[in-house]
Amino acid sequence: MPPVRFLPMRSPYKIVFFDNDGTLTDNRSTWVYTHTWLGTWEPDGRLLLENHLENRTPYDEFSRENVRLWKSFPKERFLKRIRTIKIRPGVGETVRSLKDAGVIVAVLSSGFSLWKKIWLEREGIEWDYYHANDIVFDSDGKCTGEIVMHVTDNVPGMDKGSWVERICTAEGIPKEQRVFVGDGWGDVSGFNACAFGIAVEPYMDEVIKAAKYILNGDEFLKIREICIGEQNERS
Repeated sequence: MPPVRFLPMRSPYKIVFFDNDGTLTDNRSTWVYTHTWLGTWEPDGRLLLENHLENRTPYDEFSRENVRLWKSFPKERFLKRIRTIKIRPGVGETVRSLKDAGVIVAVLSSGFSLWKKIWLEREGIEWDYYHANDIVFDSDGKCTGEIVMHVTDNVPGMDKGSWVERICTAEGIPKEQRVFVGDGWGDVSGFNACAFGIAVEPYMDEVIKAAKYILNGDEFLKIREICIGEQNERS
């Protein structure tokens, strides 16, 4: 029997936004993962996270306090750790199919911009837009203990919904042609700025309520079907 192959189709959507941690990867927090690797989780990293979750420490403040603990650690050590985080099955294939179908692909992450390099290395993915937060390294490649915030939910204009509007205004893309894929409460503003949201293993009720589609972590390829559709041809 002749093989069945996937043929790219034009999508009704012009852009798909992705969260990074917990959505494209199976690790919800690169913060915790990095702390355990660098030996800064107990007690300081854990206490910072508990205070953030229990007392709602503003996310930008939480981020800066975390990175202060990492002063003098070399950049390559951060990259080595991030390279061990598992990517969800089907991510590379889904993103490549979207790009083949003429869809703009973007990442909006309140995590680290270091991931942009990792995506190119591991999956050969060049995102059309990639906005995250920059850990600062000096000329010797050592962390200065500072971070430049670009994506955070507690500063007006820096939440994910604002980034969606900014990018789509520049691209001339109306709301009905936008999709957002995420997993956490920081993604809800992105869902609301798009035609609909797709939640991948969501862990909060407000995320589940805000999303149109709920997927398990091993169902990532369904995003391709939702955003493009499938057409099979025997060759």
